[in-house]
Amino acid sequence: MANLIFGGHKIGSSSLQFSAARGVFSEVDNTTQSVGASDGEMLVRSHLKSRIIPVTYDFVALSRREFERQLAPLLYSTDVQKLIIDDRPDEFWYAKVDGKIDMDRAYFLGTGTINFLVPDGIAHSVATKTADNINDDTLSDTITVHNGGTYPAYPVIEATMHSDNGVVTLINENNGGIIQLGNPGEVDGVQAPNSETVFHYDLLSAPSGVTVNTGTINYPTYPYGSNPGPNTIAGSWDYAKAPDAATPVLNRTAAMHWAGPTFHGPIKANAAGVNTGNLIWSNRFNVVTSVGALGRVEFNLQSGDDIAVCFVMRDSTYAADMLTVEGWVNGHNVFVKDLNRNQFTNGFYEIVESKLGNTTTFKLTRIKQLSASGIISSAQTLFPPVTIDGMADKAIDSFTVWMAGFSDKTGWTINWSDSVFQWVNVDYWKDLPNRFADGDVLLIDPSQIKVFVNNVEDRTLHAIDNDWEKFRLDPGDTSIKLVCSDFATTPSVAITLREAFL
Repeated sequence: MANLIFGGHKIGSSSLQFSAARGVFSEVDNTTQSVGASDGEMLVRSHLKSRIIPVTYDFVALSRREFERQLAPLLYSTDVQKLIIDDRPDEFWYAKVDGKIDMDRAYFLGTGTINFLVPDGIAHSVATKTADNINDDTLSDTITVHNGGTYPAYPVIEATMHSDNGVVTLINENNGGIIQLGNPGEVDGVQAPNSETVFHYDLLSAPSGVTVNTGTINYPTYPYGSNPGPNTIAGSWDYAKAPDAATPVLNRTAAMHWAGPTFHGPIKANAAGVNTGNLIWSNRFNVVTSVGALGRVEFNLQSGDDIAVCFVMRDSTYAADMLTVEGWVNGHNVFVKDLNRNQFTNGFYEIVESKLGNTTTFKLTRIKQLSASGIISSAQTLFPPVTIDGMADKAIDSFTVWMAGFSDKTGWTINWSDSVFQWVNVDYWKDLPNRFADGDVLLIDPSQIKVFVNNVEDRTLHAIDNDWEKFRLDPGDTSIKLVCSDFATTPSVAITLREAFL
């Protein structure tokens, strides 16, 4: 006889005892089909079905009704719960009561049966085991994981970075399955002889050589609603409303479109006399928004009247507190993402737009504070690099910043605090932001097809061709190969497995 633990509740005592009939394993469902005129059939597939574990019980109780009232809330659940039968305390089942509970009673003695439905048909180990790549104080690129169960089980994989890194690739060497997260072509940096600063505007006053309400915007029209029409470049800039920043002053009208002022300025050629070199453009701004507030900002790098690189942040819905960001390269929309507002809160931001040859990158940082050693961030996202033929030869000769509100509706609060543009050439090492930074923790759950970076789910890392199902590890030993960027230090990797049993 045994006691039960179901959904965290211990059920059983000297007056209530249980006995389980588990059977050898779940019912096997085989599918066959005939082949030509041959005798017999060919096995097409075979899989375990769900199972029922009948648990009989004996009880002694003065009141049947009181007994039922005590037992019912312990057994009822809307979903599967962990079921442990303590004659085997090292395993549990994901189970749910199925059908009605039978009961026979004579005087103070009773007996009955509880049927537990186990949808996946297998038992799971209560304990987990972990394998890692630490070997004699060195970090190996191969990890051997032993599955001592009798059924395949998914692991959870945690990788801690010890340097900048562009990609983490895991290869199941037993079956060839691959999970690749990041960009294998990402580089750690570039060479440049010097970094030529074209301008650094602190926005304490009107920047020299910059004009207001000229330039090109990425969204020249608002094509929605009953009265679509052109968005408007209009308004002015206030340098006193916010300390050390330029605040847009909007000319609000009832017209159903976006309107606001721009700054438009030239970008002079680099020391070689050309505007086609590698570049980094950094802008810092403050933004505060909420439910019911609307706003839009664009940071555009132009080639003539065309926009070569564009970053957009917007709050374009009344119904929710949200910030959406977009990236555009040479007229192509390369990403649209709703920021996690638990991470990307109201406050101080920096957007860095970089062009290195044909590759363009965007890095957005929610700034916690500025220190002597640089930015301390509370949240950061590096969008996947975008490579487009011809961008290396695209001349970048001006910029436009547009901050706009919608119609006469309630707007967000925004101001622009500083802007730095640099030409980056090819003779000295310039570190570039990578997909993973030193100290980042990457958590991979193949069973759920989920990836977390520093405890925040990241859906931008997924690759369509990842072999998630091939990381359900068979009984016995499985060898996992780890491949990272060639410039990266090998991460520490721990693979945790909960064994399963037929």
